[in-house]
Order: sequence, then structure tokens, then C-alpha cells
Amino acid sequence: MFKKIIKLLILAPILMAFQCDDEIESSIELNDYKVNITAASSFSLDDTIWIEGKISSQVYDAALKDSIFNNSPQIDVFSVYQFIKPTKNSNCIDAIDKFEVIFDIGEYSFLPNCENSQITALPELDKNSSFYTYRIGFKPLVSGDFVVSWNNGVIQNKNRNEFIIDDYMIDNHPNQIGFNSCNNVSWRYLNESDKEYYFNIE
Repeated sequence: MFKKIIKLLILAPILMAFQCDDEIESSIELNDYKVNITAASSFSLDDTIWIEGKISSQVYDAALKDSIFNNSPQIDVFSVYQFIKPTKNSNCIDAIDKFEVIFDIGEYSFLPNCENSQITALPELDKNSSFYTYRIGFKPLVSGDFVVSWNNGVIQNKNRNEFIIDDYMIDNHPNQIGFNSCNNVSWRYLNESDKEYYFNIE
């Protein structure tokens, strides 16, 4: 019994520390990235499509009821796909390898089990410490129709060129886009998502 009490006294501060960390993290309200893409529906093989993500360096702390500086910027995650002749389950396939990728601002990593579909961007803090930013370029290597899809980013372009998907509808999944990432397919309803940007390479 005495040993149990000693163990409890030793472990209590550690458990309380974890609880405090959880409470601090849960009081932070994170922002979404604002994303701008080179504004065009069609590009040539000589063009570069630039994607820039920006997020405030300030986050709201509900416990303090005030904004604070975020010294651990959140990541942004997006995927690149090429449209294909629709199958029963999908109409686009992972396609990062269809581009020369130009790393301009920020650091990047790729999904370990499917490097060809998903990019994780870690931004840099700007000179004024007001925003975190990443900037990455995609120089096309092949022609075709493509889509870039975000997990949480908010696309700022007014026109997302949604007409491009009209030729790729899936009979079994009406009004859906089927993303084939290394033979794992996920779906998203077109009328419920504003996370995609479409373009053509001539």
C-alpha cells in the first residue's frame, strides 16, 4: 500500500503536466491557409503554375481571450492528380511526377507511403513576423487535365475552372470526384467542396 502511495505521488505531477498541455492546446483556435494559384484555366508545357499559401502568425487563445504569436506554424497539405478516363470508382490519379517541382519558399515533404499524391508544406515566417508563407511551383512535363486538392486550405481564386471535370463524371458516383492515390480511392462531392482547383495543360 505504501509503495502504491509513493508511485502515485511521483506520477501525479507528470500526469498533471500532460493535462495542462492538453488544456493549453485545446484553447488555441487555428486558422486556415489562404491559397492563391496562378490564375488560368489552361497552361502550356513552358509555363509554371505557382501555388502560394499564407496564414497569420497570430492564433486566438480562447483561455486568454486574446491573440498570441504562434511559434509553431501549422502545416498545409494538398494533393495533385491527373484526370483519367473514368473507371467504376475513380476519375483521377496521383500525378506529382507529371511536373517538375520548384521549391521556392518553405520546406516540403511527401506522403511516405504514396509520394506521388500528397505534399506537406511547412511555411516560413515573413520579415515582419505577420504571416507564415510557402510558395511552390509546378512546371508541367505532360499534357492533360489536372486538379489540386486541399485538406483545409481556402482557395482565394474566384474561378476554380470547375467545367474541366464535366468530361470525367463517374457513372457509379454521380457528382463526385474519385481520387486514386496509389490504388487507394477516396471521394469528395463536387457540390459540397470548394477545396479543388482545376486546370488544363496543352
